[in-house]
Amino acid sequence: MIPVSIVIVTFNNSTTIKACLFSLNNQTFDNFEVILTDNDSKDNTKELIEFFKSLLNYPLKTFYLDRNFGFTGGNNFGLIHASGKYVALLNPDAIADRLWLDNLVKAMDVHPEVGICASKIMINGTNSIDSAGDGYSRSLKGFKRGEGENKNKFGKEEYVFGACAGATLYRRRMLDEIGFFDDDFFLIHEDTDFNFRAQLAGWKILYVPTAIVYHKVRSSIGHMSEKSIYYTLRNSESVRIKNVPANLFLRCLPEFLIGLINEFLYFAIKHRSFMLYLRAKKDAFKTLHRMIKKRKKIMQNRKISNNNLFSIMTPIWQRDFMKTKFKKFLYG
Repeated sequence: MIPVSIVIVTFNNSTTIKACLFSLNNQTFDNFEVILTDNDSKDNTKELIEFFKSLLNYPLKTFYLDRNFGFTGGNNFGLIHASGKYVALLNPDAIADRLWLDNLVKAMDVHPEVGICASKIMINGTNSIDSAGDGYSRSLKGFKRGEGENKNKFGKEEYVFGACAGATLYRRRMLDEIGFFDDDFFLIHEDTDFNFRAQLAGWKILYVPTAIVYHKVRSSIGHMSEKSIYYTLRNSESVRIKNVPANLFLRCLPEFLIGLINEFLYFAIKHRSFMLYLRAKKDAFKTLHRMIKKRKKIMQNRKISNNNLFSIMTPIWQRDFMKTKFKKFLYG
């Protein structure tokens, strides 16, 4: 078995894919394969990939799908063809530091309790952090830990609630146990759902600050695009329905209601997306039966207590969390 399989999913990434692929040429850990799944790109992404193939010093398996299966479907397809003991995901608009994979693998090797290792994701061309692992707030919504903070912060290796799927490493044994992404999500918050399922199943998630990638944020779906707003609003509901234990929901109810009001004001009022807000919530309700069915299976395999879950969720009153959310509300 090869140690690591890296899965990359592309969709109209002709402007970013070269830098992504060539950054893997320089990895100090070089015993890996790359599985690239293209979601039926309409630009020249496929032609560029084929052109660059001979210039890469690692094995590249390419699969060109006949329609867009989303981030979830593309990665699930890639996993089928991945043979690694560990499976890494890398966004096609991300550039990996030469020590990225090496440091992720070393951390995973020495922590058998860890199922997921999170990278330090920088906003490409800036000194700002995009994600230092992911959090889950007591308003019952996932968020990027450290978003917008200076690159010198979040330098400590530590357990976190989750990992951004744009640059992360998964233990194959965990994937075999709990499955992978939920195809109903298509894109956005699929990693929040997966992080939650991993936590419920008793796996730890480790943030590795020395595993660095540089991300061209929102280059694929755009900042505050209709698509990003819709899937953010719809899928955050699905995460809660599938994963939040009933007693924990009641415990978080005051903060959840505050978060719900803030979400409505931000998306429906500030960004004038009232009808999109309603459509997303209505479509989330349409999936209720499927999500409850999945929830039953998740809860049957649960190994973590409500108290432990609550302790790793971020209070909305936490100073840094409040500061980040306030800035995002004003300027985001």
